[in-house]
Amino acid sequence: MLKGNPKILIPNFFTGTNMLIGLVSIFYSISGDYINAAWLILLSAVLDKLDGTTARLFNASSDFGVEFDSFSDFVSFSLAPAVLVFSYFSKEIPGGKILEYPYFVAVVPLYVIFCAVRLARYNSFQSEDHDYFSGLTSTQSGGMLAAYMVFAIENPSFKFLLSTDIVAGMMLIQACLMLLPFKYPKVKMPKNKTARIFFIIYFLFLCGLIFMRRLPWMLWISGVLFVLIGFLATRKIAVSLNNPTDFNPEEKQEEQN
Repeated sequence: MLKGNPKILIPNFFTGTNMLIGLVSIFYSISGDYINAAWLILLSAVLDKLDGTTARLFNASSDFGVEFDSFSDFVSFSLAPAVLVFSYFSKEIPGGKILEYPYFVAVVPLYVIFCAVRLARYNSFQSEDHDYFSGLTSTQSGGMLAAYMVFAIENPSFKFLLSTDIVAGMMLIQACLMLLPFKYPKVKMPKNKTARIFFIIYFLFLCGLIFMRRLPWMLWISGVLFVLIGFLATRKIAVSLNNPTDFNPEEKQEEQN
């Protein structure tokens, strides 16, 4: 495999680094350093984008890379956010009596399981749709949880955001969104030159926020907007299917070309 295309080392390097950072995030969470743990999850999201981008750029996609990427995503965007949330509330709940919150205790492992199912389903039934993901991605979900926790922890005046009911409810909603067949647009380079420049600037801006550890609320809002776009895209596709005259497959093919 390597002899045939040594370029596969490039995306797999980013994938391996993504997993390593996810593991370090878990170690930070266990040690009680929740802020660093959350920011590392967001850094993993950047690396997850880079491994896919470099795989396409160097024509270095492989079955191994797909499986490796899923293992990496499970560590960084399923286990790491779950450990972050559980570790934080285990310490903050008076007396450490976290088992007195059965709803919360049940939701956290459920989130991990749903994320694992989402990743396994994607690998087993990869869609030929080059424009949309079916279901919220684990990367987006884990990044949203991390950004939310950073903002809530760093701003004690918004202490209500760290209610176990609110956090557990958010995790449950995101877990369900990963499995529901809503259509979420795949983030890729636009063909239009102006749109491409805007896309690059916006991506670099978000990366800059993560590297400088600034404005976590903006990162979270960006994730929420992405979810809303998914709802709108799903509705648009559903309307098109219900009105065949409004949906021309030949025009769709021309747009993709």
